[in-house]
Amino acid sequence: MNARVNPEPSAAETTVERTSRKKKTSSAQPRSWEDVNQRLACLGEMERQLRSLRDQFEQHVAVLKQQWVEASQPVTHTKKELEEQIECFYWAHREEVLGQGRKSMDLAFGRLGTRRSRTLAVDNAAAAQEWLARHGLDRYLRVRTELDREALRSALLGSDDGSKESAVDLRGCPGIRLHDGEEFWYDADATRRSVPEMAETPTLRKPAATQPPRATALAAF
Repeated sequence: MNARVNPEPSAAETTVERTSRKKKTSSAQPRSWEDVNQRLACLGEMERQLRSLRDQFEQHVAVLKQQWVEASQPVTHTKKELEEQIECFYWAHREEVLGQGRKSMDLAFGRLGTRRSRTLAVDNAAAAQEWLARHGLDRYLRVRTELDREALRSALLGSDDGSKESAVDLRGCPGIRLHDGEEFWYDADATRRSVPEMAETPTLRKPAATQPPRATALAAF
C-alpha cells in the first residue's frame, strides 16, 4: 500500500492562508467601547507593573550603591595614603631628581614627577563677569541661549486671544508657529483591578550579596 503524500501548497493557497492570518490578527482590534474599556484596564495594570518594577530597580540600585561604597572605602583610603606618601617622598628628594637634570623619575612600576601647571583661579566670578561685560570683552563670557518654548507658547496663545499684549509681535518671528491639531490621550484608572487573564507583576532578581575585595597586595603598607 503506497503512502499518501500531501501536495505542496500552491501560491494561491499560500496567499489565502496569509490573508486569513491577517484577518485573525485584525480581529484583536477593539470592536466596541467595552473592548476599549478592557484595554484601558490592561493599561492600568501595566502601569502598576511598571511602577513596581521601577521601585524594585531603584531599591536594588540603592543596595548595590551602598555595597560599592562600603567595599571601596578601604581601597580608596589606602590609595590616598599611598599617593600622599610617594608625593611627600618626592618633594623631600626633589633636589636629587633635579640634580640629574630632570623633574621625573622612571621606576620599574611607574613614573612620578612634577610638571608646570597654570590654572585660572576665580576669587569673585560676579566681579569678573561685570568687568568683562563693561569693557566689551563678551568673548570671554559663556552664555547659553535657548528657546523658552512654554513662554513662547503662552505669549502666542495670549496674543491670539487678545488677552495679553506682547512687546514684540511674536507672530512675525520666523521659525516658530502655533500648531493646531488633535492629540490623542488616555487616562487609565490604575487603582482598579479587574483585568481577566492578566499576567502577574514580574519581579527583579535581588542582587547577589558581594563581599568587599580584600586588598591583600596592600597589606604590607
